[in-house]
Formats: sequence, C-alpha cells, structure tokens
Amino acid sequence: MQRNPLLFPDDENGEVLWRLASAGDDLSIPREIDFTLDFSEEQAALDCGMFLFRNELKVQLEAPEEGEGEGAWTVLVVANMLPRHAEITHFEQYLQQVAEHFGGHGTGWGCSQQAGVPA
Repeated sequence: MQRNPLLFPDDENGEVLWRLASAGDDLSIPREIDFTLDFSEEQAALDCGMFLFRNELKVQLEAPEEGEGEGAWTVLVVANMLPRHAEITHFEQYLQQVAEHFGGHGTGWGCSQQAGVPA
C-alpha cells in the first residue's frame, strides 16, 4: 500500500493514521477516539471538564497516579468519530484552545484499531 499524502499528511496525526491503515485498520469505521488534556491543578481540570460536559462532550477526570506526587490531572474527552485527519486535527486544535483557557494543554489522542468486516 502506498501512502496517500492527502489522506495521511506528513505530520504527527497523518503518521498515526498511516500506521493504523498500514496495520489493516479499516478507517471507514467510526470509533471512540480519546483526546487527553493535562492540568497541574485539580480545579482547572474540573472547570475544563465541566465546560466540555456542558457542551455535550463525553468527559472523564483522571487524578494523578499514586506516587507521582504533583502529577498531572487529566481530562479525557471521548468523541465518536471517523478517524480522518482533518476532523481529528480540527477537534484537537479546538480542545487545545479550551485547555489553554483553563491553564492546561492537550497531550494527544488515541483509539482502538478496527478490523474490516469480511464480505
């Protein structure tokens, strides 16, 4: 399979999508994509999470892991969507702006691989 630069641009998101497609992922299947936002303060994470929740997004707050001391508070945003470069990049940029407003930052996204259904 040859890489199509229109579907898989030469950037971090394009690279992740290309690896998924190369591994046999059927990118025409919608799935839950997890976007993570990190905050140094619990209240900032709560405020951001509530803002996103009020805007009808599925969110989850994750406390720092035990033994991490002053680790990051994480807001996990789960969006059901097609894994398409433009949509992921646009949503990621939106979440980055929201996180920055509350003093945090986006740390990336991930999803489960979906195998195509045999005909």
